[in-house]
Amino acid sequence: MTIAYCGVCCDHCAMRERVPELAKDLKRFIDAYGYAQWIHNVTNEFDLDNLMKGLGWFMSSGCRGCPSGGGMPHCEVKECCSGRGKDNCYSCASFPSCQKLIYQKQTYRIDDNYARIKETGYEKWMREQSRKSKKGFDNIEYLEQTLKMEKRE
Repeated sequence: MTIAYCGVCCDHCAMRERVPELAKDLKRFIDAYGYAQWIHNVTNEFDLDNLMKGLGWFMSSGCRGCPSGGGMPHCEVKECCSGRGKDNCYSCASFPSCQKLIYQKQTYRIDDNYARIKETGYEKWMREQSRKSKKGFDNIEYLEQTLKMEKRE
């Protein structure tokens, strides 16, 4: 189980394995059906070469997690944790108000994780995350719920 500096459970992030696999599947589908040979007869709405280039990027984008050398090359959260000698932001007194974590708080529910850690302790929370990973959990359900709520507003 890998926890990023920002507190994201890397095993729950689709960029770790799911997105690269989906991109491989879509490329395989496009190649097998020979879209490159005939799609221009149906639509000129998009550039297939550019799509294939993007799929190539996603196929090779699997993130190992920042503690293992993955993640964003110049991440202010990683630099902050390293500078403070922290494994991740959950052990930092500034976590609740940290402005560096806005994206992660919105996208990965790390505030919920923080509350659960305070309630149960870090080790128990880690075991819970491991069980969720073994069941195939990823963050997509939360992201879809967030998008639905934003559309209603």
